[in-house]
Formats: sequence, C-alpha cells, structure tokens
Amino acid sequence: MKETIQDANLPHDTEGHIYHLHVKRGQVANRLLTVGDHVRARAIAKHLEKVDFEHTSQRGFLTITGRYQGVPITIMAIGMGNPMMDFFVRESRAVVDGDMAIIRFGSCGSLTETAPVGSVIVPRGGYCIRRNIDYFCDEPLNKGKQEPYHVSGTFAADKVMTELLAANLKKTLAPHDLGPVLSDGLNADGCSFYSAQGRQDSRFWDDNQTVIKQALETHPDTHSLEMETSMLYHLAHCSKGSIRATGCMQVFADRVNNGFISPQTVAILEPLVGQAVLETLAQIKLDNEMRGPGTVWAN
Repeated sequence: MKETIQDANLPHDTEGHIYHLHVKRGQVANRLLTVGDHVRARAIAKHLEKVDFEHTSQRGFLTITGRYQGVPITIMAIGMGNPMMDFFVRESRAVVDGDMAIIRFGSCGSLTETAPVGSVIVPRGGYCIRRNIDYFCDEPLNKGKQEPYHVSGTFAADKVMTELLAANLKKTLAPHDLGPVLSDGLNADGCSFYSAQGRQDSRFWDDNQTVIKQALETHPDTHSLEMETSMLYHLAHCSKGSIRATGCMQVFADRVNNGFISPQTVAILEPLVGQAVLETLAQIKLDNEMRGPGTVWAN
C-alpha cells in the first residue's frame, strides 16, 4: 500500500480513489457492464467507439470506461464470487452520482434440460445457497437439527432491463442460429464453486449430496447456477432504489447431462452477447446521471 488511506468505514485515498477498485468520481459511468474475466472485458471493450479511461487496481479490478453509441459505459472485470460482487457494487456506488444500471455478463451451469450448453440465460430473479458453517463446527452454537446448506428467498431483476436484454439477445443471436435465450427462470448463487454447488469431492467433508435437490425443491423454476448474479440482484434490492440490475450468462456447464461448452462455440457466442449487453445499456434511461466537467467522458 502506497497511498494514505482515510475513513476505515469506506476507505479512500486523499485523491478520492476508493480502496479496492482504485477509481474515483468521474472515472466510472452510471451504466456498467460487469464480467469476471479480464480477457472477456477487453474483448467487449473493442465494441466501444472510444476508451476514455482504463485502470487495473492493485487488487485486480480492471475498469474500462468509454462510449458506445455516444453513451458513457464502464466495463469492469471483478473476478469471481459474492465478495467480489460486493466490492464492485458498493465501491462503484460510492463514486457515482445519480442512478445506476448494472448488467452482469458471465457463465453458468444449467439445471434444466431446456438450457443446453451454448444457451444464454437472463434470469428474472435469483437466490443464494449458503454453506451453514455452524453445521460443520466441533461445537455448534445451534444445538438443534441443522441443514448443511441454507437456501434463501428470491430477489427480482429489474423487469424493464431484463425484458430489453432478452429481446436484444434474441435479435442478435438469431441470424447465427445460436441460443436459445431463456428469461423466465431463476438463478442460484452458490457461496462457492464446489460445495455449495453440489460438486462431489471425497477429500472434504461437505454433506452436499442433496443440495441441488434441496434448491430445486424450494425453487422449481431454477435455470442456472453460478456465484455472482443473485448477489448483484440482492445488492440492487438493498440500494434504496438507486441501482437497477439484470444479468445474462452463457451456459458453459450442463449439470444435467454433464456436458461442457467448446472453445469454438464460446469464440462465436461471447462477442455477440457482449454487444447485446452494450446495446441494452445504451438504451436504458436513467435519472440524474453524471455529466460534464470532472468526468473522463466530458470531451
């Protein structure tokens, strides 16, 4: 750490850079596309007409802010998992004035026969699967019967954004005979890639043989399983109305038939999905968005 940090509650340096993302006001737009992978972020950024700002923080967050169809948009690669989504949403919110629109573009596993590998899922809502740490303790605080995993209730995506994203995806993918695009189901976020997503590993005590069954019994209309999108929906729900959010995921892993996507399909599908997400963000109307002096897109 080189900078002098102020405020332990919301750490930032003397120039206003927020701690983990290392960006400040005027460097992040009101419309954001978030991905996990730096390579995916840079590939999508090729669709931008102009790049006004690019920075990789010491913690590994890549921020690219530019313009698509003249509209300022930030693309940010955040890595994987709920904590990284929490860093991204809260710290972006801290340096952006006005309302925000966020779309996550990622990959997922499919829990339904209707979404084979190569499908694109736009979940209308999401929920979380959490490992119950107390269950695995030598001396649990809860002495009664416990489940090894907790399945939450649901959080809704922004309806207007979700419908617009699904329509743009269908329009973009149709000429290439790609898809299908599913937008009427739920997404499940596991707190990990392995135990909370039901992957079996005899080297660990996980008691997760029935966790997927438990999730599907609770939420039968679940389409997808990953680690970030439901957390985004949850944080948008808790943002007191200042963040609108939706997401889409390419089905990489078919958890029903144990299949995995080919690199050739990804190479065709990914740029098209990225462009559809940018189209959607550019079409979203926001109130009180940042403009003019002090922003990297002012000129």
